[in-house]
Amino acid sequence: MKINDISFSYQANHQNIIDHLSYEIKPNSITAFVGPNGSGKTTLLRILARELVPSNGNVILSNQSIDSYSAKEYAQKVAIVHQHNPLYEDISVIDLVRFGQTPYGSIFNSADDKTILPILEYFELASLQNRSMLSLSGGQQQRVWLAMALAQQPEYLLLDEPTTYLDLHFQDSLMKLIKQLNSDFKISIVMILHDLNQALHFSQQAVIMNHGKIVDSGDPAVVLTAETLKHVFQINADVIDIDHGKFILQLP
Repeated sequence: MKINDISFSYQANHQNIIDHLSYEIKPNSITAFVGPNGSGKTTLLRILARELVPSNGNVILSNQSIDSYSAKEYAQKVAIVHQHNPLYEDISVIDLVRFGQTPYGSIFNSADDKTILPILEYFELASLQNRSMLSLSGGQQQRVWLAMALAQQPEYLLLDEPTTYLDLHFQDSLMKLIKQLNSDFKISIVMILHDLNQALHFSQQAVIMNHGKIVDSGDPAVVLTAETLKHVFQINADVIDIDHGKFILQLP
């Protein structure tokens, strides 16, 4: 997926939220976009999901502009799980995951469960498949949304702050699951993160944004430096070495 010189403003003649941004997302990788509030991360993700249309530039996927795909074709290539996924009515776990198959036909085709049931097993949701979504914890619900996204069989999975609202245990288990998804299914994962240590430990590429532009990108252990944290995030921090790599320690 290649982002070519895109700009975006929510109102004409206003300052761009995204300002002539270009970047090529590496295939089969986990890419974390990080930056302070208002840097344009979520706006960029919504452009990649085709929820917003850039005022300039385009995004290329498989040698064609993403706006040239039909909704069904694009859903077979790109899935998104938002930070908050509203439920407008009660629904069971298995029925929600079945919705992931809509780009391929009817969700009511029981033959599709040959695809759905292994996905429920993979996410350890088989025992919960007939439970109401409203009866699940936040961490369990987030796994169901990921299962529905996987049922789309996408090439790219977009995640908007996937660990928001989760306690530390569910944050850690969910991030490990996301890393496993990338490894097992070779899905290219693009995620927005506020937790910089999650970006350090669970992504192969970090893209630092500020004021709608890319400040730096590359190996998280290389680009997430104390100097960059001071310049971009306005925080004093040390990046220290630990047994499992590096850790960002914010100073008082």
